[in-house]
Amino acid sequence: MVTLLLLTVLSLPPQTQTLILRSGTSIPVEGPITEKDGRVVFRPKGGQLYSLPAGEIDAEATRALALQPPPPAEDPKKKLKVSAAERQRLLKELENNHNGTPAGLPQPPAAPASRDESSQQSREEWQWRKEARGYDEAVTRAKENLSLLEQRVQQLRSEIRSLITLGYKPNQFSYQTTELQTTADQIPYAQLEVTRAERAREEFREDARRQGILPGWLR
Repeated sequence: MVTLLLLTVLSLPPQTQTLILRSGTSIPVEGPITEKDGRVVFRPKGGQLYSLPAGEIDAEATRALALQPPPPAEDPKKKLKVSAAERQRLLKELENNHNGTPAGLPQPPAAPASRDESSQQSREEWQWRKEARGYDEAVTRAKENLSLLEQRVQQLRSEIRSLITLGYKPNQFSYQTTELQTTADQIPYAQLEVTRAERAREEFREDARRQGILPGWLR
């Protein structure tokens, strides 16, 4: 059966310019069509040599297409006019397809990653996750420190107002006054630490983005 199919395929007319697969896919070809070890070898138009099992080619449909008379020459006067923008788009599409891969040609599946590669990828992922969490933790700590200082300032101010309401003299709550001033002086530095921590985290994430690191690795 295979031999008969190969003979049918290899007896295609020399003017064959398109192979029809049993799946219905059409592949433009150029040059001769040969056979090797049960596979049909051909050159897709504009591409490299390629081969397919003979059983995947619909020889009858390919033969029928090859034997069809060529279409009549197009009258130049009836050619459709293409705008400059459309012409540029078509040229760009041709440039993007410069590798000559024929449309509909089945592509070989990507090779699965080896165990060593998967292990290395896992280590890299967790290393990025660990660093990302470190930057997140630095931002959280800086914000917590700032919040504690602000709460302490509010507490001291409340105590001082209560003491004044009760009739105490300023020299009787000098500790609270001194503590309030000291705590309030620390707030600008705490705010600066928050800004620095957030900036460091954003720089880290930007570096990761430039290296193509998946966003999920930074959580």
